[in-house]
Amino acid sequence: MYPITCRAKIGATGEPEEDAMTASSRPDGLTRRRAETRQRLIDAAYEVFAESGIRDAPVEVICDRAGYTRGAFYSNFDSKEQLFLAVFEAQTQDRIDRLREAVNDAIEAADMTGPDAVQRVLNETAAVFLRNIAQDVTWHLLTVEFRAQALRHPELHAPTVAAENRFHAELAEILTEVVGRLGMRLTADPRMVVITVTAVYQAMLEEAILGDLPDTGSNPYLDDMLPRLLELLVEPAEQN
Repeated sequence: MYPITCRAKIGATGEPEEDAMTASSRPDGLTRRRAETRQRLIDAAYEVFAESGIRDAPVEVICDRAGYTRGAFYSNFDSKEQLFLAVFEAQTQDRIDRLREAVNDAIEAADMTGPDAVQRVLNETAAVFLRNIAQDVTWHLLTVEFRAQALRHPELHAPTVAAENRFHAELAEILTEVVGRLGMRLTADPRMVVITVTAVYQAMLEEAILGDLPDTGSNPYLDDMLPRLLELLVEPAEQN
């Protein structure tokens, strides 16, 4: 059994207790201390998953890193896979927030002069969009590992799809806003555009990881294929 390092009073499940009055005042049923416990487990899990991979990450090590017992873990999560889904939600929300800021900064700093300004700026902001999605190789490897696990286990299908759908919906919202600010619109369903573009980019990322792309600092997808793809996916907003 690993030691408990937190100072709060520990209940029978191994997580900090909260007085009944405070707990009952929360309409969502999730007490402040319980929320803090979950967040510490999620933060610790991301660190351990990044170090060991999902399959080889022991629950005991995650609990120890967070400062709790296995009881705290199992009072919040049914399995390591459920914990990863919580990690996925937290990490993708963080990336969405950073992406919104990066894309907004790119548009505001863009040079809108010249006949090809819109297409050039669209390409530049799309490059920012894609690099922010998959710039963290460790995170990409973790999501690939979990998706392979989810494909093998039917009980993971629905929660995995739900988590990915929420991520894609947020990305689609950002992309739609970007092209709208440039006086353009997408020619296909925004969610399908996001899935298509990111899937191709992630394939190129994996080629780079495997060493099948030249180490020149350039990416043939961003430099060549992306502009071609964008020409098919956007049109002027006033066009019928």
